[in-house]
Amino acid sequence: MALNYSVALRANPMDKDAAHKAYAKAQTNGELSLKQLSKRVASQTTVNRADVVAVLTATVDNLLDALQEGKQVDFGELGKFRLQILSQGAETLADFTSENIQGVNIQYIPGEDLKNIFAGLEFQPVASRKAQSAALRAEKEGKDVAELVKTDQPSEGNV
Repeated sequence: MALNYSVALRANPMDKDAAHKAYAKAQTNGELSLKQLSKRVASQTTVNRADVVAVLTATVDNLLDALQEGKQVDFGELGKFRLQILSQGAETLADFTSENIQGVNIQYIPGEDLKNIFAGLEFQPVASRKAQSAALRAEKEGKDVAELVKTDQPSEGNV
């Protein structure tokens, strides 16, 4: 299976004056909703869709509760979740207070099987969303998309 990507020119956030560099940007091709996921799981098991939704909802609720309790939550091969604190440094241990804490993120550590899936992943270049939109507009206007591609110069944005 291949992961679609486009390429975008981006600034270095640590050095705003540095020249932009090209970076890969993953391109999603949709979303799997809770409804769709629950239908898939129900079709693969003996559990009905309503029960799947109930279990998934309770799982998320319990994940959040456990994280608030300071626990790391281990979902086996899916991976582990834990809270990570973002804080400003203080000169000394005595100078550090809760005022230095700026926020909290959820840290995700993928399970071993999930890490191994990424090892064999192939990458497929595709047009950026901006380029796809421009081609669609051109087609709707009756323009030749091939001519659009030949005359269009890459900009500072997505290419």
